[in-house]
Amino acid sequence: MSTRRRQSAAGSMLELWRPPHGAGDPVGCLTSTYTFDPGLFDEQCLSRFLEIESEPNREDLAFLLERESRLGGVYAGVLVDHSQAGVGHSLRWDVLSARIPGGKQHAKLSILAWTKRIRLIVASANLTEPGYRSNYEVAMPIDATPEHCDGEAIRAASDFFRSLLRFVADATADIPEIRRAAAFLTQVERHVAAWPTGGRRGRLRQVLVFTLPVPRENAAKGGLGNVAMSSLDRTLELCRHRGGSPTDARIASPFFDDDSEFSASTSALCKSMARGVTRHIAFCVPLDGDPKDEPMRLAAPRSLLQTPARYSAEVSFQVLPQRDADKNPRQWHAKMLALRSNAYSALLVGSSNFTCAGLGIGIRRNAEANVLTIADYKAYAREYGELETIWPDMKPVANPENAEWVGSKRELDEEARAEQMILPTGFLSAAYRAGDQRFVVLRLDPKALPEHWSVHAQGQVNVDLLDATRWALQNRGSIVNLSWEPAQPPEKLLVRWPDGEAYWPLNVEDARQLPSPAAIDKMSADDMLLILAASDPSAAFRAWAKRQQPNESFDDELDSAMPVDLDPLRRYDLHATFLHRIRRRARVLARLRENLQRPAWSQQALEWRLRGLIGIEPLAMRLLRDLAAADGKVDESMLTLTDFVIVLREVAYQQVDGALGKAEFNRTYFAFLRELVDKLDAEIGPHRPRMPKDLMGFWNRVVQRCRS
Repeated sequence: MSTRRRQSAAGSMLELWRPPHGAGDPVGCLTSTYTFDPGLFDEQCLSRFLEIESEPNREDLAFLLERESRLGGVYAGVLVDHSQAGVGHSLRWDVLSARIPGGKQHAKLSILAWTKRIRLIVASANLTEPGYRSNYEVAMPIDATPEHCDGEAIRAASDFFRSLLRFVADATADIPEIRRAAAFLTQVERHVAAWPTGGRRGRLRQVLVFTLPVPRENAAKGGLGNVAMSSLDRTLELCRHRGGSPTDARIASPFFDDDSEFSASTSALCKSMARGVTRHIAFCVPLDGDPKDEPMRLAAPRSLLQTPARYSAEVSFQVLPQRDADKNPRQWHAKMLALRSNAYSALLVGSSNFTCAGLGIGIRRNAEANVLTIADYKAYAREYGELETIWPDMKPVANPENAEWVGSKRELDEEARAEQMILPTGFLSAAYRAGDQRFVVLRLDPKALPEHWSVHAQGQVNVDLLDATRWALQNRGSIVNLSWEPAQPPEKLLVRWPDGEAYWPLNVEDARQLPSPAAIDKMSADDMLLILAASDPSAAFRAWAKRQQPNESFDDELDSAMPVDLDPLRRYDLHATFLHRIRRRARVLARLRENLQRPAWSQQALEWRLRGLIGIEPLAMRLLRDLAAADGKVDESMLTLTDFVIVLREVAYQQVDGALGKAEFNRTYFAFLRELVDKLDAEIGPHRPRMPKDLMGFWNRVVQRCRS
C-alpha cells in the first residue's frame, strides 16, 4: 500500500482514529459530541478511520471517490446535542440529534470497529478544530482484540449509546438513522462475543462511568435503562470496593457551577470522603489574565474555597496551564478527578466538568461519559505512580483568600453557538428518500409546532418546501412526504418561525439510492473492472483520477505502490492482439472473483459490494452499455459480458469468525445474481440478431446455470 505523509504528533487526538497495525477492514463507527465540526469529522476523522489515502485539499476527485466508495460499506454516525445539530453533513453518514431534558448531550465517546479491533475512545474533546488540534484535552483509548477483550467496557459503551438513542427526537418511531445506529451496536456486540474477555490488566482496572438522566416517558418505569446515572456516585462506589473512601481529591476542570456562596458539587464530594482523617482537596482552576498579576484573577467561584471548610477539609489551589511546552497558547479543556487512599489511586477522565450536571448531582443532568482507572497500592508497583505522571506541572496559588474570584467563564469552545436558536420540539425528524421518485419526508409533532413556521431546502437548489398554511391544507399530518424534483438532494433544511430560525438535521433513508458523483459517469467498464479487481483500491482511485486531471499536481509517492507494468489501472494496449486481451481480462476477472469472495462483515457491506457506486451491478450495466455501442467488436463485448457472469457464478465465499455466515452470504448473493442475469438477458434481447449463434448458445447455457 502506498504511504501518505501527514502532519501529526505523538498523542494527537486524530491519530486515535487511525487503525492500529493488524486491525483489519473497517466495520463502522459511532461517536458523540456536544459541539460539532462536520468538516473535521468527514475529512480528518473518517479519512483516518477508513484509511483513505487521498488528500481532500490536493486530490479532490480521488478523495471524493474513495470516500463515497468506502463509506457505502460501513456504518458512520454522530450523536450530537440538538442545539448543535443541523449543520451541513454528508448523507453518507448519519447525524442523530439528542435532546437531554434540562441538560445537554455532553459525552465524547466513540466506538471504532474494525474486523480485528474494537476501540473505545473516552475523551474531553468535542469534534471540533479546537478540541482536536489546539486545546489541552484528555483522551483514553480502550482496545479490544481477538486475543484480549474487555467485554465489560464494550457492553457498557454499547448500553450507554442505546440509552442516548432514547433521547433522539422521534426515538419511538422506526426512523432509519436510529435503526442503523442500533444495528451497528448489535453488530459490535456480536463481533466480540467470541473474543476472550478480561477487564483487569495487572493492578490496573478501567471502568466506564456515565452521567445520564432518565427519559421523561420512562421516569416512572423501573428496570435496566430507566435509572438515572451519576459519574460521581459510581466512581465513589468503585473506589470503596477497592479500599474505602478517599482521603485526598484533586480536580482539574475548566468550568464550574457559578455559585459564589455554596458549591453543591464540592459538598457532595466532601460528604463522600473518609471520616476520622485529615481530608484534602486540591482544585486546579483556570486563570483569568496574566500569571504575574497580583492578586491572581481566578476564573472560578469563591464557593470552591468556602465550601470545604464546612466539612473540615483542607483545600488548596493550582492554576491550569495556559501554554504548552513550546510556549504556544493552549486552552485547558480537559476534565480530571483524582481520588486517593492508602489502598489505591484512582483517576477519572472524560467529559464531566466539576458541575452538578456533569457529575450527576441533583435533578438536572447532562449525558456524560468518563473512564475510571484504579491502581492498587503495592510496594514498588509502578502503576500507582503512573497515574500521577499524567498531571502536568501547575503553579500553586499561594494566597487563595486574597485572590480575585471572577466566577466560572462561559465555555468558549462548547458554547460558541450558545446564542443559536433551538429548533422547536415539534420538528421531529427529516429524511431524504432517494431513487427514481424522490421525496423529503418530514415527521412532525402537531402539538409542539409554532403557530407560524416554514421549512426551506438549501443547496444547489433552494426550495420552499412547506409552511404552516400549506400543512394545514394537507390535514395537519404528522408525516409529510414532499416530492423532490432535482437530481441532487438538498444539503440543508432551514426552519423559520416568528422567534428565529434553525437548521434541521437531514438524513437519508437508503444511501444506496443516492445519485452517483458525476465523475463516475466518465468511468469505462475497463476502468471500473480494474478498480474492483485492484488489491489497493486507494492507489487505483488516485491513478484513475490523475488521468482525469492531467494538469493537477500530484505527489510522486502516491503512485509508488506498484511498478507501471503491474499497475491494475493501466489501459489496454491498443496494439495488443485479441489473445493477449483475453488473457489479461482473465487475470483481472480472477482477481475480481478473489475480492468478491472475501469475508463481508455486515449485510450493508455485502449490499454495497454488489450494488454500490462502483459495485458489481454498475459494472454489469457498463459492460451492457459497451455491448450496445459496439460496432465491429460486438462478439468480443458479448464474450466479455459472458465471462464476467461466469466469474460471478463461480464465487465461493470465504467465511471467518465474526463475518456474515456462508448461508447468509449465499442467500443474498445468489438472489442478487439471478436478478442481475435476468435483467441482462432481457436487455440483450434486441442485440441477438447481431450475435453469432454459437456465442448466443453459450450465453444461454450460462444464464440457465445462474438461474438454477
